[in-house]
Amino acid sequence: MSGLPIGALRHRVTLEAPIDAPDGAGGFSRSFTPVAALWARIAPSGAREDFVEQRAEQATTLVVTIRWRDDVSKDMRFVYRGRKLRIQSVVDPDERRRFLVCACEEIT
Repeated sequence: MSGLPIGALRHRVTLEAPIDAPDGAGGFSRSFTPVAALWARIAPSGAREDFVEQRAEQATTLVVTIRWRDDVSKDMRFVYRGRKLRIQSVVDPDERRRFLVCACEEIT
């Protein structure tokens, strides 16, 4: 990961954090608020197809690499060109606080 080529972080993404508000019925309503605009590397890592309620749904998985931040968690998401990417895991690959590699799933 230390040899990331120049220009690899070329996609502009928005990091969003969840905000939970009571809905008045004992539950909550979740919305998201922007935290930061970041440069990222986005690479597809796969796709899968599941059958949900007797219909096929496809889920695309991506790997999003950003510069290291201490406030990124799996409850957050990225927005890239209108696409919402839910963060599933966050890893500091070489534990040098240089980059974060986030496994994401596109929300459809």
